[in-house]
Amino acid sequence: MSFFDLTKISEKNLQDLIDNKVFENKELDYKDYTFSKGKMEEKDKTKLAQEIVAFANADGGTIVIGIQEDDNRLPTAITGAGFTLKEYDNWLSSCRQLILSRIRPHLHGIEYTPVELSDETIAIIISIPKSFARPHSFWDGNKDTFYIRYANGKSYMDIDDLRKQFLNLSYVQSQIKQFRNDRISQILANESIGDVGAEAKIVIHIIPEWSFELGNIVDLQKVERNPHGLEPISGNSWDDRYNADGFCMVHSEYDSDLTHTYTQIFHNGTIEAVEIRLFSRYKEKQVYNWNQTQGAIIKAIGRYGKLLQTLGVPKPWHIYATILNAKGYNAESGWGSSQKITQNIVNSLDGIWKDDNSLDSAVKPIFDSLSNAFGFSHSSCFDENGKLKKIE
Repeated sequence: MSFFDLTKISEKNLQDLIDNKVFENKELDYKDYTFSKGKMEEKDKTKLAQEIVAFANADGGTIVIGIQEDDNRLPTAITGAGFTLKEYDNWLSSCRQLILSRIRPHLHGIEYTPVELSDETIAIIISIPKSFARPHSFWDGNKDTFYIRYANGKSYMDIDDLRKQFLNLSYVQSQIKQFRNDRISQILANESIGDVGAEAKIVIHIIPEWSFELGNIVDLQKVERNPHGLEPISGNSWDDRYNADGFCMVHSEYDSDLTHTYTQIFHNGTIEAVEIRLFSRYKEKQVYNWNQTQGAIIKAIGRYGKLLQTLGVPKPWHIYATILNAKGYNAESGWGSSQKITQNIVNSLDGIWKDDNSLDSAVKPIFDSLSNAFGFSHSSCFDENGKLKKIE
């Protein structure tokens, strides 16, 4: 998070902090660091990495490098970081390497903004998000040390702090599992969106950890104004509307209102996509060309990921696929017809899409495991290096 609009930050904004006597607090820290020609001394590297860890383990926050403070933690003067904008790229590269090598697990989403000053030096704004992979540690090469940010500054995390962090992580994971199970139950009971029938269908869930932090909601009007990112997996015409869960797009038969496909985004940013047409409306108990069906689903997942980014929903995103009412179904593919599925509910392996992995690596275990259910050794959508092939 940041105290500033990072696209418009100027020296005046920094001076306002001094003039308005804005104290350091739980989410704001001043650092009077001086980096000669953009080079970071080891002691400053250590201090900075520890401060970043502390913010990430709390509610996130902003570090302003280049402001002096007094004993009462009030800002008193703009001092700058000790180098010019021309040397900023060297400093930034060094800082990013520091974060990569000294903070465990890796921390994503940090923003860096240089602010040009009147004396041709710069100040630097570092915006640290609240992390969903916490607790993070500072690793000095021998041991891990955990820090957390409080109103009076950085503090060591004690056993109670760590226990709370791990319990919170466990809670979020249990909430994700419960949400998915509840939605599958509702779909099986035909209590989701419209009449989805009793035929086979595939259900895709993209569930951000962010969605289960208290108070987190997305702006559904942004989806309504540009619904392309939420388009269902198949078809070319859809009805869209608000409902009790959020906002949805649905394609149904004109004469029976039987749902072919739909996508739902929930108030908390979770996305559910249900595809029936490609699974059950081709031939009796036969899935439409399995290669093309997988390709359509993977394309849709990529589209939904872009939508979540537009809505400001941070990763990690947990991705799940479930085939319902699947017993006795087979599939066509370039390898011939598959075996028949032997169970009614097929759960894929779970995928997780993080800042440091690609869509390919996130969804490959999902589609390999679904292909196994049809008797194939692996998904044909990926090459021998695990990269997604071109989707037609």
